[in-house]
Amino acid sequence: MTALKQFRGRLVLIFIAVAIALAALLHLVSYQFVLKRLNRLSGAVVKLSRGDIQQVSLDNKKDEIGLLNRAFTGMSAEIAQLVTGLNARIAEKEQAERAARKLSKAVSFSSSGILLTDQHLTIEYLNPFLTDLLGCEERNVVEQPLNILLADEMQQLSAEITQTLHERQHWRGDILLQHQKLPARQFWVSLAIAPIRDDIGTLLNYVCAMQDISFIKQSQKQMEHLAYYDILTGLANRSYFRDQLRKAIAMAHRGYYNFALLYFDLDEFKRINDTLGHDAGDELLKEVARRLKSRLREEDTIARLGGDEFAVILSGIKDRHQASVIAGNLQQAFHEPVKLGHHEVAISASIGITVAPEDASEEELLLKHADLAMYEAKARGKNTFHFFSQDLNDAANERLQIENQLREAIREKQFLLYFQPKVDIRTEIITGYETLIRWLRPDNTLVPPAKFIPVAESTGLIVQIGEWIIWEACRFLARQQSRGYDVTLSINLSVRQFNDQDLPSIVERILKRTGIKPRAVIFEITESMLMGDTDAAINQLNQLKRLGVSLSIDDFGTGYSSLSYLKRFPVDELKIDRSFVKDIPQDRNDMDIVAAIIAMAQKMNLRVVAEGVETAQQVEFLRNNGCFEVQGYFYSMPLAEQELNQLTYTVNT
Repeated sequence: MTALKQFRGRLVLIFIAVAIALAALLHLVSYQFVLKRLNRLSGAVVKLSRGDIQQVSLDNKKDEIGLLNRAFTGMSAEIAQLVTGLNARIAEKEQAERAARKLSKAVSFSSSGILLTDQHLTIEYLNPFLTDLLGCEERNVVEQPLNILLADEMQQLSAEITQTLHERQHWRGDILLQHQKLPARQFWVSLAIAPIRDDIGTLLNYVCAMQDISFIKQSQKQMEHLAYYDILTGLANRSYFRDQLRKAIAMAHRGYYNFALLYFDLDEFKRINDTLGHDAGDELLKEVARRLKSRLREEDTIARLGGDEFAVILSGIKDRHQASVIAGNLQQAFHEPVKLGHHEVAISASIGITVAPEDASEEELLLKHADLAMYEAKARGKNTFHFFSQDLNDAANERLQIENQLREAIREKQFLLYFQPKVDIRTEIITGYETLIRWLRPDNTLVPPAKFIPVAESTGLIVQIGEWIIWEACRFLARQQSRGYDVTLSINLSVRQFNDQDLPSIVERILKRTGIKPRAVIFEITESMLMGDTDAAINQLNQLKRLGVSLSIDDFGTGYSSLSYLKRFPVDELKIDRSFVKDIPQDRNDMDIVAAIIAMAQKMNLRVVAEGVETAQQVEFLRNNGCFEVQGYFYSMPLAEQELNQLTYTVNT
């Protein structure tokens, strides 16, 4: 029993040892083949749950754990791919968000106005610059139509913008916006509208970019004002006037209305300019412009064409009577004198009027007609208005024809000199001659000076003609002196000749070439020629006097000279105008004037000559009042040189 107990004890121990060994072996085998693999799979799951998507090496056996490993490996690969894609999307989104934030800041701080609308042009967003420009808060205009921002005069553009966006998908232009808090304030912007579409082309929004161009518009307005308005008077200038005239002509062509064109020229403006200075002249022009503008209707156009010339377009004129009423009203603007400094100046204007389309329907013709009518008004005594007529046009055409023929006459030397004797009524002896020009055309017709001299004067041809007269007159005088006749020769100077700076040198050259006695040459100048720039006139007279010639004031009493000026002029002779002589002895006033002129000349030690003497009574009156040198038809009409031989130097009455 003892042995059995011992054996049983050893057997239990052996059994326990074997059991432990088997358990250890079983544990080793299960760990190696099952638990280790499960632990690795569990670790991979933990890593994956923590976001570590790196691949874990798992076995690929054909048992259930291997199958589980393969499933997990596939799942982790898909998860890794999804995570990578998600990370890429997240990175793209973050990049897009950064770009959007940059763009948002750029839009917010932009110096241009940015506005977003939906596809129906309903406002969704305004940037701060635009809200400041409009003087509004974003919430007050969001969900409002875009056209609430436009000025009233731009509302008609709303339909055009919508139509253009529908047809062309974009719109660009300059537009006037209205300040939302200040109704009187408006500003110009350059507006560009473009669509925003999604990936498939569906219209989502419109973006509107605005640039404030008020300064540019203001500059343009100033430039246009400089281009189309006179700086001195603020009236329209010639360019703008021409544009308006063309529009008026177009309206007249369509039969809407007739209109009248008025041409103004201030009378004696040059005299005011010369005597009071150019600043005073400018002030006068500004005052005239103000007065004329105040008397015109809203629909009329007034312009300063240059110098002292103004023009007016009277719209909607029914007939000439209506135009004459308005012209008379405009002339009343000149009734009150203008105060220039310490001087009060009386002003007047000559106005030419033409009516369209009655007189003409072309721009140049209308301007020409108005100009012709204005010059006719001046010729009729100034301070009046005159309508264009066909007679004026015929006269202008004749004037142009005379001008062309005059140029040919100068080239072909078609002029002749006639000479009217001057007689000493005490001795009945010829003391001299006055030189008078005649124009003999190739057809042997004689053109009187009154017909061609004004044309020659206005065109400047008188300078060439005048030089020829001096040459031929001095040659005539040289022939008379060579025959022993001690006579004088009077030569009339034109305005342009007298103002020519070369006149003294021309006279000096002719005197030397012809060899005549300078004292025998008398240059006759009218009073009006001396009353412009008196200092320049005196200087010119002194230069002529230094050559030894004599100077005479022709047509004395008909001009504007005063005794104070007369004392300054170095003249030797006064000629009494024929207008004072012709009515002697019937007109007592003329007799008194002639007697006063003779007495004044004697007091000033000046020779006095009366022209236009035609009767014995006139000769007797002049003799009794101390005027002893005369010329006129009583003694002789102007004669050609060859006809003078028939005269004796003692004239019998």
